[in-house]
Amino acid sequence: METTTDTEEQKNIENKSSDLVDPNEESKTHNFLDLIAKFISILFFPLFIPMYGMILLLNMNVFSCFPKSNMRVYYYIVVFFAILIPLFFYQLLAITKVISDVRMYKKEDRVIPYFLTSVSFLVGAYLLYRCWMPLQIVNLATATAIAILIDAIVSKWWQISAHMTGIGGLTAGIFCVGLGLHTNTMGVLMIALLAAGLLASARLQLKRHTPLQLAVGFLNGFFSVLFLSVIKWDLLMKAISDLL
Repeated sequence: METTTDTEEQKNIENKSSDLVDPNEESKTHNFLDLIAKFISILFFPLFIPMYGMILLLNMNVFSCFPKSNMRVYYYIVVFFAILIPLFFYQLLAITKVISDVRMYKKEDRVIPYFLTSVSFLVGAYLLYRCWMPLQIVNLATATAIAILIDAIVSKWWQISAHMTGIGGLTAGIFCVGLGLHTNTMGVLMIALLAAGLLASARLQLKRHTPLQLAVGFLNGFFSVLFLSVIKWDLLMKAISDLL
C-alpha cells in the first residue's frame, strides 16, 4: 500500500515539474539557437571563404615584401570572381526561373549555379596567375574550383553540403601553405577546424543537411584541395596564355 502511494506521489511531482516548463521559453530558446546558426551560416557562406583564405595568406610574413598595389589587385580578383559574379548568376537564374529559389534549398537547383561558380573560380585563378600570384596559391584556387565542380555533379543526385566543402577547402589550404612555405600555421589550422565544427552544428540546427552530407562535403573540400593543389596547374595556365 505504501509502495503504491509513493509511486502516485512521484508521478504527481513529475507532472507538476513538467507543468513548470514554459513552452514559450522552449520556443524562444529554439529561435535563439536558430538565429545563431543562421549567423554562422552567413559568416561562413561558401562564396566568402576564398576571401578569408586570401586575407590569411596575404597577412603572412612571407607576403610582406609584395607591393601594396599587387595586394589590392589580388583582393579585387577574389571579390569579383569568387563572390560578385557567382551571386549575380544566382540572382539571374532565380529571376529567369531556371532555379526555383536563390537560396537553392532543392538539390536540383544547385547543379547549374555550382557549375557556373566553378567556372568563375577558374577564371579568377587564371587571372591570379597572370598577375604573378605565387603558383602554390594559384594551384589552391584551381583545386577549389574543382571541389565546387564535384559538388555540382554530386548535387544532381544528392544534397552535399557546399558550406562544409568551403570550410574543408580552407582547412586544407592552410595546411598546404604551412607545409609548402615551411611556416607554422598550426594555430590558424586549429581555428579553422573549430570553425568547421561550429558550421556543421549550425547546419544541423537549421536542419539543412544530415551528418553524412556535412561530413562528405568537408572531405570533398579538404581532399580535393589537398591532393589537386600539388598538380602543376601553372602549365595549363601557360598553355592557355599562349593560345590567347
